[in-house]
Amino acid sequence: MPQIAGLRGVLPDPAKLKDVVAGLGGAGIDVAMYRYHQVFSEPVTGRALVRKMVVCTVRLEPWKEPLVRPHEATPPAATAAALAQIRATKLVSAPVFAGYRDPAIEIDRLFRRVDGERPTLEATTPDHTVHRLWRVQSAELIGALRHQFAPKKLCVLDGHDRYEALLAYRDELGAKQPLAMYSSANYALSCLVNLDDPTLIVVPRHRVVRGAAPSQAVLAAARKHFVIDRLAGAAGDLGKQLAALADTIAHQPAFVVTWAGEPDAWKLTLSPDVSAIGEGVQVHRALQRLDPIVADQLFVARTMPDAKLEAVVSPQAALAAKADAVILMRPLTVEQISHVVELGEVIPAGSTAFHPPLATGLVSAIIDPDEDLV
Repeated sequence: MPQIAGLRGVLPDPAKLKDVVAGLGGAGIDVAMYRYHQVFSEPVTGRALVRKMVVCTVRLEPWKEPLVRPHEATPPAATAAALAQIRATKLVSAPVFAGYRDPAIEIDRLFRRVDGERPTLEATTPDHTVHRLWRVQSAELIGALRHQFAPKKLCVLDGHDRYEALLAYRDELGAKQPLAMYSSANYALSCLVNLDDPTLIVVPRHRVVRGAAPSQAVLAAARKHFVIDRLAGAAGDLGKQLAALADTIAHQPAFVVTWAGEPDAWKLTLSPDVSAIGEGVQVHRALQRLDPIVADQLFVARTMPDAKLEAVVSPQAALAAKADAVILMRPLTVEQISHVVELGEVIPAGSTAFHPPLATGLVSAIIDPDEDLV
């Protein structure tokens, strides 16, 4: 059976495109897939980039199956909230973001003609990203896409909670009545991106810490595992903190910590002779030096065991959160994320994000157990 399918997508009301998700227009008459471009600026250099993706539906498979794999753990509360939303609306407006391998860019070649046509929809979000969407209804092209994706494995990059919620909702519907093989309830609205695309930019999620212990006690305990550098007067200087992080050997885990009301920032680098596994952290040996593992499971868990963490993408927002402490993180690479998936492991929830984020509501999928997508 095909791993991917189309959908009878619901597009936004054209009169309200400036808000993207403000209103929904009519659903497409026929099942379609969608070509999706994001035009944006590279966050460091400002260079204009175009990321090209596919919006379709992906057959739901349990995580234990190898076709679709997570790379992050999912908080049960997040899955429960997503499931409640799906039950209430019977609609999914935020796609699961997933990656596939295509070094020969065969998928992009199939869209060469479509990419040159006028888009079905274009909108600009407040972050100045231009979003372009093409509705694709060619049976020949959809068939070619199914053929290309059939052998591919997918790595979920974002939306783990929605994927798990859709699995649970499918099982709820299936318990009431048998679902047809190609029922829309068996598929997840997804946005698929080539993991080999250099425009796929990973950004970190920083840790906002509430219930943090005092800095003096935390730093004293952390010296057992970390080399600690004081960044004098840098607590309010984001540029200085980021520069300190950048001045780190790539494979050496590091992060910067600030405490509310204190003038200094502190850079913590894992000591070369310390291993997370050697200190009792339960993690795959190949992943023990990833920054999120070290920050969450060695630093926070050992020095502030009662603290609550919130993951925030914007470093400015993290520092302005009026929390007890903030941990400024570095991004993982696409290859590190892929390695996590290849090992069948997961890293802490809220470890990664992607720039720019997908626009919610560009195309939505109605979940109708009686509707077939193929």
